[in-house]
Amino acid sequence: MGPGYEKNASLSQTLTSEKEAPDRAEFVPPVRQHAPGFAVDAPGIDDEDEDDDELALAALDSLDVIDIYKVDRGSEFKTQQAQIPVDNWRQLLLLLLVVAPLGAQEELSTLAERVTKPRLESLRRVANNILWAFAPEHNPGVDYRSFITIIDTSLPYLFEGLSPLFEHFLFSKNINLNRHRSTSFMGELSTPQLNTPAPIEPLLQSESEVLTLELLSQLSFFLKPTDLFRRVRLLYSGAEAGFSINSVSQKVINWQAPSILLISGTRLPRDLSSRQQAFCNTLPPKKLPPGTKGDNADNRVVFGAYLHVPWKQTHKEAIGDPQTILFQLEPVHEVFRASTLNRDYVTFSKAGVGIGVPPPKKTVTSLNSHTALGPVSLFLDENLEFGVFTHEVSGGGAFGTSRTRKADWQDRFEIDAVEIWGCGGDEEAERQREAWKWEEREAAARRGVNLGRDREADYALLEMAGLVNQGHSGGSMG
Repeated sequence: MGPGYEKNASLSQTLTSEKEAPDRAEFVPPVRQHAPGFAVDAPGIDDEDEDDDELALAALDSLDVIDIYKVDRGSEFKTQQAQIPVDNWRQLLLLLLVVAPLGAQEELSTLAERVTKPRLESLRRVANNILWAFAPEHNPGVDYRSFITIIDTSLPYLFEGLSPLFEHFLFSKNINLNRHRSTSFMGELSTPQLNTPAPIEPLLQSESEVLTLELLSQLSFFLKPTDLFRRVRLLYSGAEAGFSINSVSQKVINWQAPSILLISGTRLPRDLSSRQQAFCNTLPPKKLPPGTKGDNADNRVVFGAYLHVPWKQTHKEAIGDPQTILFQLEPVHEVFRASTLNRDYVTFSKAGVGIGVPPPKKTVTSLNSHTALGPVSLFLDENLEFGVFTHEVSGGGAFGTSRTRKADWQDRFEIDAVEIWGCGGDEEAERQREAWKWEEREAAARRGVNLGRDREADYALLEMAGLVNQGHSGGSMG
């Protein structure tokens, strides 16, 4: 007889001994202080567990089902070779952009205004910008390798909106769990209660020239959504406060919370004007080819940075920390993470604003008047009129290189809009308002003017001091 017969015989003896157990003396288990669990939860001896594993494997082998538990290396290869069609991926991106701000307790009807005809055009544009991160010009679909790489670095929160969406589908409020009970009783329980919904704060206080609801959803794919929706406030806008470093400083220097810098512009043409040529002359002579144009025929570019620490003037050292992020939103979506070796994250001085640019150094001679740019950097000139984004695969700067575009490129552009948005709630906004009020009082005190409650008298004092109405004529004396 074979070994299989011996195993079956031992198994039958075990079962027989268990049946005869009641005739023997009863075994009183020890008193437990916790709820009893299953027998498999009780601690045992490792040798017995190994014997059980061998017995289980032998049983599976005798039933010819052991192959189910073997690792299929071919399936892993097939997964890596799989691709998502571009059109399917674009449609999914549109859905993810729409549901990105959806909360667990929010109604799906709140998303209706986000899929109107005017909104759809903006949604498609943003979705195409994200799609171009997967290099669709070279591939018929999104392959597994690029998908994992880009999601990990540039889109870590891409699928966050699906959780509350599926919660609405799985736990619908329209399901009546008492439908099998009597009609009268069911009618009493299913009577709808008309509760007036509480007003919901808008996702964005007001859209701007750069930041729209669609762009806010795009930002939430790599910045925490809980820090963005209903949490961002416009601190500085070049269109309102003026394009100058002093204007930026006055608006953001007292904000004690994270902030987002957004810049939109248009790539410089081949035939440069005198102003454009003057800016290019300040850059290093090495000129790199322009970046990917994507689907944008208007040569529009959008760059930005996330600063986790407050803004302040830089002189010898840069500001920022490893949580600083440099990113491009249009025409290609990509995020450049901070390095821990080079800490030239953000420079903010009269020379301009630099992300990944080393602090300016004073030179004795004017032989080298070119602006020093980092390998992966964004620089805005002192007048906030022109900017340049540089990417060199050699790396070594404050930000890492692209994970997908293994080439050198540089985008020189004329700035259309500059905005800085604060990421915080009412407490941060109130703190900044108090700081602004204090600065206004200090400025008035330095001018020797005491601003009291009598606004007309205070205005007369300012007028006598020549601080107001300096640029207006008093009319004809004739």
